[in-house]
Amino acid sequence: MNKRGRERNIVNLDRKCRMAEMAGMKPPDKATKAFTRKAFECGNVAEYMAKKYDIKGEIGIG
Repeated sequence: MNKRGRERNIVNLDRKCRMAEMAGMKPPDKATKAFTRKAFECGNVAEYMAKKYDIKGEIGIG
């Protein structure tokens, strides 16, 4: 043992074993929900500006 507590190769082995265990498990529902996000919607800039500033008649939309 070195003065930091544990040998580096033992720490690496423990980390690899823990990662292998986690790969086989299903993540919690709360964590899954936190990372599920709505996709970014691309659109026309003119339509976005018309919707945001309510100027549809001025630029000829709708």
